[in-house]
This record gives sequence, C-alpha cells and structure tokens, in this order.
Amino acid sequence: MNEIINSDWFNILVISVIVLAVLGLIFLIAMLARGRTIQKLQYSREFSEKGVYESEYVYLIETIHNRSFMPVFFVNVEAFIYNGLELDGYKIDRKKSMQYFSSRFHLLPFMKIRRRHLIKCAKRGYYALETADIYYNRKVRYMSAPAEIYVYPKVLPLGSTITPTSNLQGDSITSRRMIFDPFSLNGIRSYIFGDPFNSINFKATARSGSVGTAGIKVNQRDFCSSRNLLVYLNFQVDVTFPVPTVEYERMMELGLSYASAIIREASYNGYRAGFAANCVLVSGETSIRYPIESGELHLEGILREMAKVRSSVGVSFLSMLDDDVKKCMHDTEIYILTPYENSMIDTYIRSFMLLGNTISLIKLSEEDY
Repeated sequence: MNEIINSDWFNILVISVIVLAVLGLIFLIAMLARGRTIQKLQYSREFSEKGVYESEYVYLIETIHNRSFMPVFFVNVEAFIYNGLELDGYKIDRKKSMQYFSSRFHLLPFMKIRRRHLIKCAKRGYYALETADIYYNRKVRYMSAPAEIYVYPKVLPLGSTITPTSNLQGDSITSRRMIFDPFSLNGIRSYIFGDPFNSINFKATARSGSVGTAGIKVNQRDFCSSRNLLVYLNFQVDVTFPVPTVEYERMMELGLSYASAIIREASYNGYRAGFAANCVLVSGETSIRYPIESGELHLEGILREMAKVRSSVGVSFLSMLDDDVKKCMHDTEIYILTPYENSMIDTYIRSFMLLGNTISLIKLSEEDY
C-alpha cells in the first residue's frame, strides 16, 4: 500500500517538474520574444492634407502595427514638431522652435492602430518631420517617419486695397468668370454646386465608387481667355529707411498674402498667372520665378514655393525687372508689390508700359497688416 502511495507521489512530482520546466521554457521564450518585439513594430505618420492656408486645421495621422504574436503595452512614440503647427491639447513654449509630444499605445498581437491629432497651421511655412523614437521594455528604436505639409500664406480679402485688372470689363468691375471653351478639356474635377448637367463625366463618376454629390465628377474646361498676369514681390527695403526685423517679416507676410490672393483670383477666373520674387527659400534658392501659365497644378506649385519662402532678400529686385524688360515681355498685367518706390523702379515701370503692359504698383506697409 505504501509503495502505491509513494509511486503516486513520485508521478505527481515528475509531472510537476515537467510542467514547471515547460512553463519556465515558455517564459524564457516569451522574454526573448519580448526583447525583439520592438523590432516588429511598424510605425508611420502623415498629414491629412498636402497643403493648407495659414490658420486652417489638418490632422497628423499616426499608424502603428504590431507584427508579432506577442501583445505589447505601454509603447511610447516620441517626436518633436514645429511650433508653427499647434497640436491640440499641447502647450507651446514660444521661446523654442519645436515642441515635444508623445503618444502611448497598447497593442494586441497583429493589431494596427491609427490615431489622429488635430493641428492648427498657425504660421506659413514648409514643415518636414523626419524621425521618431519608439520606447518599449526599456529599449529605444530610432526610425525614419517622414511627413511633410505646406502651409500657404494667410488668406486675405482683396477688397478695395488691390483690385485685379483681370476683373475689369471696360470701365466696370465684375466677378463674373470668362466663358468656358467647350472644345478644350483641362481635366476632371469634383462636382461643385451650380455645374451644368451636361458637364458631368458619367464614366469617371461610375469609377469613383462614392455615393452622393461627393462622387460626381465633371469635365474641367479651359476659359476663352488669353490674358496674362505677373506678380512681382520685392523683398528689398530702402537702405535709407531701415525696418525692424519683426516689422519686416510682417510686411513680407502681407506681401505674400496679397500676391497669393491676386494669383488665386486670376487663376479661378481662367487667366494665366506667374510669380517672381527676390527672396531666399528654405531649399537654398535666392529667387522665385514661376512662368505665366494656368491650371490648378500651376497655382498649387506657386503656393508651395510661397510656403518655402524665408523672409530674407536674395537677388537684386532690379535685376529681375531688367531680365523681363530685355525679354520684351508684353501684353501682361503686372503687379509690383514693394516696400518702397524710387526712380529706378519708375524707370522700369515706364519701360514695361512702352512694351504694351499695364502696371499696378502697391506699396507695402507694416501698418496694413
């Protein structure tokens, strides 16, 4: 009888040892797998829009994916973001150029999470995010997570300050667009209230797969117009009247807003527009010169260049005017936005007028901002 009892206890002991060994092995494997789990985390981020105007809102969208069979908790993704992009719920230190923010995630095996952060684009500029840090289990992983956004100049109403000549018909001002060319197809766009029924592209609408007016696609046609428009923005100031740095930056922001408003208004009305400025870009160029063209892509390209502008003078403004005079530019509505006017600028204005151009000179002032 005792031998049977001892045998049962021996079997229980053996089973217990085996179970403990298996559990220990599983725990060891889990710890080893946990240490490598951070390498299985996949992270990316993007902005909900490629470009917006100053003071508008976008979302920064984070996506993290756990590609392992192990659950992970308390995963922190940390990064810096520019102060010009104000994160909702975060305090901004105006003395610093960037702010720190962190996102915490808890993921089950093979789980993917998308998280959106509301951002106010408070300042014009080109913002590119590059890297992010992932912290988990006392380990850190530095990884590339690129995201970029263009913040265009602030939208200002033209009002009575600047009236584009493209809105003139004879001696009267009108907001009516020019007539569409029925034979010139310029692309396909989304439906806008008021579009005629015969402009709907039914094949493109069917391919969109969307329900409601959001899925309706219409044919975009060119306008029956050949008027040209060119906006110059002068970043030089009169050497005899120095301007404080803060006021200078405000004045140039005002000039960019006016320039974008003129070009946008002309583009929406079907005119060909160009832009030239003697400024420095974040990419290193010392001037902007966009040819006189039309279309939404052309307008977007100009706005993106404006987003990359630094409030600093590049090449000589007179040299830019001289180049176009030598090219005999004609039949163009020219707008010159400048902090000052002198005899040299007036000479080039007369030269442009002799070539058959119309000139509007707008003097910028920091008090107007």
